Amino acid sequence: MSTMIILTDSQIVELNNRIGQIQRLIESAQVIKAGGTPQPAAVTEAKPKVTNQRRGRRTLLNEAKVVEIKQRLASKESATKIARSFGVHVSTVNNIKYGKNWAHIKVPA
Repeated sequence: MSTMIILTDSQIVELNNRIGQIQRLIESAQVIKAGGTPQPAAVTEAKPKVTNQRRGRRTLLNEAKVVEIKQRLASKESATKIARSFGVHVSTVNNIKYGKNWAHIKVPA
């Protein structure tokens, strides 16, 4: 025999919020099974944190990547496509293209 539960919209929203909280708790903590040993939560690989020493900002690009971006720009590839592949904003690629950033990096002919 099954039981039917009727919920209001606000109860559904509250239930979804609690489910999200539980999921985040499980992801960030160790789960201990009853009578068992602690099981580590799923571990995701973190991106290495690279900083720009001059300003203390995180940077995703280095000189080798900028050379590759400049080469791809020279081959008429779109800035949007390049930006997606390097995980940066399209304005970053355009700033490289127009010499506002990384102007000191020269691309071999």
